[in-house]
Amino acid sequence: MTTLHLGVLLAIAWAVLTMTFLHLKAKSYGIRKLYSKPAGDPAKGVVYAFTLGMAPWAKESVMMNLPSYGAGLAFHAGVLTALGLLPVAAFRLELPSFVLFSVRLFTLAGVVGGFVLLMKRLVNPQLRGLSCPDDFVSNILGSTFALLAFAWTLSPVAEVPWMAEAMLLLIYAPLGKIRHCLFFFTTRYHLGAFFGRRGTFPPGGRFHA
Repeated sequence: MTTLHLGVLLAIAWAVLTMTFLHLKAKSYGIRKLYSKPAGDPAKGVVYAFTLGMAPWAKESVMMNLPSYGAGLAFHAGVLTALGLLPVAAFRLELPSFVLFSVRLFTLAGVVGGFVLLMKRLVNPQLRGLSCPDDFVSNILGSTFALLAFAWTLSPVAEVPWMAEAMLLLIYAPLGKIRHCLFFFTTRYHLGAFFGRRGTFPPGGRFHA
């Protein structure tokens, strides 16, 4: 393991520790006590929130922007795949050919999805007006990370810039909007539990855990 790999491991440790702190800080606000009688099952609401509740037909905003939804899925899949490649590179592991093909496919799709969303944010005046510097920095870090991971699967020459970019991404993650990789699960859980208790998740009782 090289010094560069050690730097990535330290960046991972930083991201994990700071994310844990943020999670504990959010939990410190406590849980609101609900006095009304439950009309449904919170557990079924949580299952729905993480499954069919994320389907395009369950969200009106998504149905109106299916290309962006697809680009977002590709972007996140590519970044997650690139993250999964880090230990492969650090420990010099060999990937089977079919796995390597899938990795290249997902990381390349992530690059395309990320830069498509970035261009949409730049070109669309409404999105540009709603955006802040963090939106652009987070996208560029994620897209470039996936791009360099893809390049690494083609040539080991890309390892140094990829590892350097990985450190930047991991150090920045708890400081900007990338930390939604943690709070997505927290907020989604509470959303499902709350509306499951109210009997509105799953809607109309169509979903059964």
